[in-house]
Parts: sequence; structure tokens; C-alpha cells
Amino acid sequence: MAKTKPLKFTMPFEPMTIEHLGLRLYSTLPPVVAEAVSNAYDAESKKVEIRVPTGAIAPTAEVVIRDYGHGLTRTEIQREFLPIGRARRGTDSSKVMSKNGKVKVTGRKGLGKLSAFGVAGEVEALFIKDGEAVCLRLNYQKMKAWGRKKASKPYEPEIVKSRCGTTTEPDGAEIRLRGLHRQRAIDPDDLRRGLARRMSLIGPGFQVFVNGIAIRPGDRMQRKSCPDGFSWDVTDMPGNGHVARTRRVKGWIGFLETSSQANRGVDIFANKKAAELGSFFNLASTHVQFARAHLVGEINADFLDGGEDLISTARNSVVWESETGQALQDWGQTALKWAFGKWLEKRREQKANDIFYSKDFGRWLETRQPSEQRVARRMVGLLIDDPNIDPKSAGPLIEIVKSSVETVAFRELVEAIEAEGSSAATLLKLFDEWRVVEAREHLKQADGRREAIKKLKTFIDAGALEVQQMQPLFEQHPWLINTAWSEVDGQTTYTNLLRQHCIEPKDLKTKIDELTSWGFVTGEASP
Repeated sequence: MAKTKPLKFTMPFEPMTIEHLGLRLYSTLPPVVAEAVSNAYDAESKKVEIRVPTGAIAPTAEVVIRDYGHGLTRTEIQREFLPIGRARRGTDSSKVMSKNGKVKVTGRKGLGKLSAFGVAGEVEALFIKDGEAVCLRLNYQKMKAWGRKKASKPYEPEIVKSRCGTTTEPDGAEIRLRGLHRQRAIDPDDLRRGLARRMSLIGPGFQVFVNGIAIRPGDRMQRKSCPDGFSWDVTDMPGNGHVARTRRVKGWIGFLETSSQANRGVDIFANKKAAELGSFFNLASTHVQFARAHLVGEINADFLDGGEDLISTARNSVVWESETGQALQDWGQTALKWAFGKWLEKRREQKANDIFYSKDFGRWLETRQPSEQRVARRMVGLLIDDPNIDPKSAGPLIEIVKSSVETVAFRELVEAIEAEGSSAATLLKLFDEWRVVEAREHLKQADGRREAIKKLKTFIDAGALEVQQMQPLFEQHPWLINTAWSEVDGQTTYTNLLRQHCIEPKDLKTKIDELTSWGFVTGEASP
């Protein structure tokens, strides 16, 4: 009976490789786990099961990623898994398919295994194929120590004998991350969202579970998250999705109703993996600053991961300096400027509707004189045109317009704002100035009311005539009777009605004598 050849594996690398391509490649869990999930996809696995610890991170805590792909034999482990920087796709990288031709492979540089050292101190990799299991352990500190010794023989990863040998487990691979570089608890929901955002390949044909819960379409930003009319397919934008004539992109760009810190920007994908998240195609940050906080989108540019590698090692940036990268950047900046223009147009329509109907402004406007309406409309137009003023925060400004539109000074303020521009800073500055103007108007009003009160006191002290003196004073200053009154009608209307319907006798004295003789009137009356 032939003896089984003892297990032995080698992993040649340069000492600085582990530090630069391990610790410094990724520093958070989602991109590290995404590398393992990508390998599972390339191995034609139908699903991936991920387990993360819950609660505080203990020294024994570990993250486990298990797939059910074709696995690797001893020979394949040495040839395909252990080499660092292996050109997996060969010379024609745009056409390399998986072993059984089921999927187009996403891996390229052979650095995923080292990326785990950015979040963990130890990686244990188990491979199962045709009933045989092989388990290797890579320890960061031991690998660094070997590198410092500059040993003549290549590094040999530790073989975990307790997990090697014959097995009945299904084919596939399992990666365990130990010695986690964190104390804060892992949020499974955050990990699900992080993976969903980085990998568009997750779906019905390739399911990924985190602590038993599958990643769903809703775990990533979707176009339907944008309000109606605030998102566009790239084919509706300038260029119709064409990049420098020979390239094409697919996807959409839109705007959320509320600003987002976590998802803003356009996610750029190449072959179903993120090439750059939250991109603005290097468009200057001063361009429609307020709108940028609402911008989202997803663009698929497979040509970035074709024959020429146009994605950074950490898959966090497009190589914009390349000729193709520059072409994509030009397309993206043009698309964003177009989208920002549409956003401003839509927002203006929406703001106009919101503002004119907020606090019954529209109904109030109808009650004003034409000249006052013109001033109010001009002022509100300035508020609508300023993208930095949100309709929900325009209420106080609207109240200033409503309470001040009658004054000449306010009309002069409107003209000043129109002349200087309607930026938020200008509005605040001029409204500060308006407070001084408004204070002066209140002072004038107070002086006028004080004079009216003095005149009323004089009339009372002198016993002034009611109709000839008191009534005109009250008609001019109705607030003397009720502070809520702004205008009143005098008794002239009622005097005219009496004269029309109650004719006075021509001989008033004779009429009084008759009434006196009948007992209705006593004493004498003057004509």
C-alpha cells in the first residue's frame, strides 16, 4: 500500500509585502470579507455563509466565511492560493472564465488573502475537495519574524493537522479571521449593507448570508429610493451612455429627498465589483454644493477591469490618470453637471409650490394690493432661486415678507438684494440690516401712537364733541378702541341710511309740541 505523501506548502514573499499589501490594504471589515465573497463567486459557489460575533469582541472571537464552491486540491492550493500577486487571468483577462465556465472571474491580483491582516492577526483557510480537507494557518507576526530573518528557504504556512484529512463535508472553502483588531462590537446589518454596496453580483443566483440573514436588494441603494422625477438612466443623459465613443456605461444617477452622509456620490462598478464608491468624478466641490449631499447613483463600467487594469490595488479608486480614466471622468463630470441642473430645476418647482402654499402665503398674497404683490413675489422668487435655502426653513423669511411688504423701506431692501445677488449670506446680511430698518419703522409707529393717545386725553379733558372731533380720531386710529383693529368704517353710512329712510320733519318744534301734548316728550327741545 502506497504511503500518503506528507503535507508541505511554501509561500514565497518579500518581507515588506505583508505590511504594505496586508495591514495597509484595508482597515475595515466589509472590504476584507468582500474579497472572500468574491473568491467564493469565482469558485462557482451558489451561496456564502458568514458568521460574525455579537456583543463585545473577546480574544477568542472570530469571523467565519464559508462557501460551497469547487474547493481546491493540495496541488491547486500550492499553485493557485498561496502565490502572492499571481496574474490569475493570464494575458487575455477580459475573457477568463471560472473552472467550469459558469461565471466570469472577478479576482485578478491574488492579494485578497493578505488583506485580512488589516483587520485580523491570523487567517485560517480550510479547503475541501473530493472528500479531502486541507487547513492552513497564516499568522501575521510569524510571517513578519520570518521576513526579518531573511531565511534562505521560502516561508512555510502552518498546517492545522486536526482539520486535515478525510471528510464528509461538502466541497468548498472556509476562511476564519482571528485576533481581530477591534473592540467595538460588529453590527451584522452594517456588514450586510457594506457587502451589498460593494458587490452587485449578490442576488438570487448567488446568495450571501450574515448570521443566517440573507443580503437583500434593499440593503443597497436603489433607484426607487429617489423621489419620482429625481433620477435618470444614463441613456437619458448627455452622451447616451457612450464614453469616448468606444466605451459604454450603464446605470443611473439620482437625488435623495434628504441628504445622506453614508451613501452620497456615484458608486462605480466593474464586472460586478466596486471600483470606486461615492465618486463625484473629481468634479470641483464648489459646484452646487447643497445638491451634492443628495446625489446618489450606480454606474457599471466593465471596461475598467478588462484587458488593462484601471482599478487601484485596494479597489477604492479608478485610475483616473489613464486615458480611459480621463474619458470616464469627462463623461461623469458632464453627466453630473446635467443632473445638478435638472435637480435645481425640479427643486425650484417644488420650492415654489411648497413656499406659496406654506403658512397660507398664497391666500395672503391674494389679499394684498397689486404693488405689494409684486414686491412679495419678487422677494419669494429670490428665496426660491437660492439653492441653499430649504423650503422647510423658509418659514421665518416668509413671515418677514408678509409683515413688512407694505413699507417703502422693505421695497428698497428687495431692490438691494436683487442688485447684490440672492446667496444665503447676502440674504442674512441684508435681513440683519432690515432689522434696523424695521426697528426704525416701529419707532415711528410708536411716536405716532403716543401723539394719538395725547390727543385723545386732550379731547377727554376738554369734553370734545363726539361726532366732529372724537369720531375722526377713532377712524384714523382704530387701535385706540381695540389693538387688533387696523381699519374701521365711521358712522356716516348709518347717517345716510337714516336720512334716506327716516325723513326729518320740516317744522321740528311743531312736531315736538305735538309729541309733548301726547305725553311722549317732556321739557323743551331745540330745533
